[in-house]
Amino acid sequence: MVNSITGSERVHGVTEAGNYDHLIRYIVPGHPQLISSILDYLPDDPECVLELGCGTGIITEMILEKSPDAKISGIDLSREMLRIASEKPALRNVNFIEGDLRGPWPARPHDAVVSALCLHHVSADERAAVVKRVFEALSPGGRFICGDVFVGRSEWEEQLFTARWLRGMKQAGMPDDVVAGMDAARNERRSELRPISWFYNVLEKAGFDRVTIPFTCGFVGLVVGFVPD
Repeated sequence: MVNSITGSERVHGVTEAGNYDHLIRYIVPGHPQLISSILDYLPDDPECVLELGCGTGIITEMILEKSPDAKISGIDLSREMLRIASEKPALRNVNFIEGDLRGPWPARPHDAVVSALCLHHVSADERAAVVKRVFEALSPGGRFICGDVFVGRSEWEEQLFTARWLRGMKQAGMPDDVVAGMDAARNERRSELRPISWFYNVLEKAGFDRVTIPFTCGFVGLVVGFVPD
C-alpha cells in the first residue's frame, strides 16, 4: 500500500518504490523475524494464495520459494511497486492486480490469505470488513496470516514503543528525513490504529475458530486465524 503525505507516490510517505526493498528492513521493527514468522505459518503445500498489499513482491517471492507450485495472486494500489514486482524473474507467473484491497478479489477459494504491513492504511471499520471477507474467501482449514502495525495498549506503552523505534532507525543509519517522515506518517494514522488484542478479537468475531499471536516486536505483530476444517 502507498501512503502519500507529500502529494507524490511515496511508500510510508518517505521513500520511492524503488528504495522500498532496501529500506523496509530498517524502518519496521523486527522486520526479518516478522517475515520468517509469516512463512512459518503458511499451510503445507498451499494450492492458492492471495496476498493483500503485495508491494514489490518481497514476501511473494519467499512464499514461492517455500511453495513453488502455489498459484499466487497479489493485490496492490501502487502501479510502480507492481511494476518492480512483475520484473522479478521468480514472480513472472504471479497474478498481480492493480487495485484497492477493499475492491474485488479473485473469486476462487484460497488456502491462505497473507497481508503484511498493509491493513493499517485503511480505517478500523474497513479492517474489520476486510477480515470478514478474508474468512469468506478461505477454503476449509485455510489461514489468514496478517502482520501489521498496531498501537500500544496505553499511552505509556505507545511512547515506549515509539522511542525504541525511532532510536532503532537512527542507529541503523536512516537519514533524518526518513525518520521524521516515518514518525509523521505514524502520527497521521494513530487515531485509526488499534491494539493487537483488538485485531485478535476481530478475527474471532469474523468466525476464525482459532487465533494466535505468534510474534510481536514493539508495535508490530503477527496475528494468524484458522478457518474450521
